[in-house]
Amino acid sequence: MTTEQTVALEFAKYRLKTERKRIIALGLFDSVHLGHRSIIDYTFETAKRLNMTPAILTFDNDFFSALGRSDKLIYTLHERVKILEELGFSNQNILVQPSDVQYMSLSGEDFVRYLKQLNAGAVVCGGDYRFGKGGKWGAADLCKLSRDYGIAPFVCPLIKEWDRKISSSDIREYLGIGEVKLAAHFLGRYFSVSGEVVHDRGVGKSFGLPTANILTDPRKILPADGVYDTRAIIGGKIYPSVTNVGSRPTFGENKGAVETHIIDFDGDIYERELTVIFVERLRGIFKFDSKEELRRQILSDIETVRKNMKRNNI
Repeated sequence: MTTEQTVALEFAKYRLKTERKRIIALGLFDSVHLGHRSIIDYTFETAKRLNMTPAILTFDNDFFSALGRSDKLIYTLHERVKILEELGFSNQNILVQPSDVQYMSLSGEDFVRYLKQLNAGAVVCGGDYRFGKGGKWGAADLCKLSRDYGIAPFVCPLIKEWDRKISSSDIREYLGIGEVKLAAHFLGRYFSVSGEVVHDRGVGKSFGLPTANILTDPRKILPADGVYDTRAIIGGKIYPSVTNVGSRPTFGENKGAVETHIIDFDGDIYERELTVIFVERLRGIFKFDSKEELRRQILSDIETVRKNMKRNNI
């Protein structure tokens, strides 16, 4: 071992001795729904009581594909990190685990050893938490193994709504049929999509209703095809908007897209990040006989959004 490596190792040991222990919330947290929020809230409460640093362990965007599953992410890692920071986690305590073969093959005991390396003094999980290769180990196993390694375990009860456990799977189903209001109820926040604004054909601009086309991550779920009452966030400011998700049959395009007309906004936002918050589904996607007919329908959609804003104060 070189002198530099020895110094680095000793410094790492010193840091672990002097830094406050972490209390780590465990889970995928791909939707940060109300059930996840209860785990997060308990983590912060217990961190204060035990004088520990609140942290959270989540996964990268390839978690489902690494398991051979086709599930879509409700929130990408980029979106998830922003939400977790809003909830109070510092960036350095949002711990992201790559979905690689080595990690996914860990035994239950090796996983707890890994938590020890992350300076865990305590861990928090839900009652249905699974870990280790093939999800072989559960919350009860975590409690036993954690105690063996000097880590205090805490298990939160499952949160139910309408006698049903709140789950990301159900939220995916709601989004898949366009029920964004129902999804928002279980998420505890409106579902949103973020991405870079990219150039497109500019058809809307040709009849006075320009749209921002968002480049979305193919691993992320989108609501069912349709037209939605939305809010667009640009540079921290919120604007009412109408968003089309899916094909554009009037122009003979069958590929899926997310395009937003931002009401009362006139600015160049190409290559900037745009977040669209889905408030309510207005209608399905129809093929119109002319651009003018489509234009009249979009103007009607805009008027509906304005009325909704006044009525709901959103």
